[in-house]
Amino acid sequence: MSDHHTIPAQERIVIIGAGNMATQLAIALDNAHCKIVQIYNRTLAAADALRRQLQQEVSITDYISEICHDATLYLFSVSDNALPGLIDKIQGNDALWIHTAGSMESEIFRDKTPHYGVLYPMQTVHKSRKTDWRGVPIFIEASDEQAGKRIEALATHISENVIRCDSAQRRAVHLAAVFACNFSNHMYAIAARLLEAQDISFDVMKLLIRETETKAEQMAPLDAQTGPAIRHDENVMKKHLALLEGTPEEELYRLISLDIERYGQNKNITNNQTKNL
Repeated sequence: MSDHHTIPAQERIVIIGAGNMATQLAIALDNAHCKIVQIYNRTLAAADALRRQLQQEVSITDYISEICHDATLYLFSVSDNALPGLIDKIQGNDALWIHTAGSMESEIFRDKTPHYGVLYPMQTVHKSRKTDWRGVPIFIEASDEQAGKRIEALATHISENVIRCDSAQRRAVHLAAVFACNFSNHMYAIAARLLEAQDISFDVMKLLIRETETKAEQMAPLDAQTGPAIRHDENVMKKHLALLEGTPEEELYRLISLDIERYGQNKNITNNQTKNL
C-alpha cells in the first residue's frame, strides 16, 4: 500500500453508511491517514460505534440534511436497495461520488455530480473481524480519467491489488463471488443443521472445508470436484435424497447434483476433443 506521504491531502471524505463494508473501509482509510470528515448513518449509534474505532476526530449524523456539502469525496457503502433513495435525498455538488456495490451501475450518480465511479472490494467482511486488505482485489471504474485516477489513488491506500474494469466485468465478478462465497456459506449452514439434528458438532467439517479451500487455490475447481454426483454414484445419491425427502434441501440436492454431472460431462467432451486433435 502507498506511503501516507503520497496521500492526496486535499481529499476530505464523507462515509455514508456504517455497516460491515463501510466500517472496514473507514478503518482502512483511517489507518492510511486519509481525512474522514463525517460519517452518516440512519442509525446514529452505528455511526458512533464506527467513529470510536477511528484515530481522528470525525463528526457523525443520522440526518441527511446535515451531510456536509464541502467534502471532496463521498463514499457510499449501503445496500443496493437503499442506495437510489439515499442519493435522491442528498444535495448534488462537484465532488467525487463513489459506491462500493458489485452490481449497481456507476451512472446512478449522474444527476448529482459530473465526477463519479465505483470502488468494489471483492471480499466478505464483518464489523467484528479485522480485515487484512493487502491482497484484496478492488475493482474500480470511473466517469472520466481524472475521477479514475482519484479512485485508484484512494484504492491503492487500501489494497495492493487494484483492478480497473468496466461495468460488465464488475457485475460478472460480483456474480461469481456470490456463488463462491455466499452460496458456499449457505451450504455450510445446511451442513450445520443436518449435523445438529444428529447431535454432531459442525467442527467435524472444518478440516474438510480447509482442504476444499486449499484445493481450490491449487487446482482448477472442475479438476478438484469429488463426490457421488461427479462419479455418477446413483446408489449413494438415492440414499441422500431419501434422508432429505420432504425438505427444501431435497430439490436443492437434486439440482446441484445434476449440475455437477453436467459440468463433468462437458469436461469429458472437451478432453476427448483435445485428444482427437
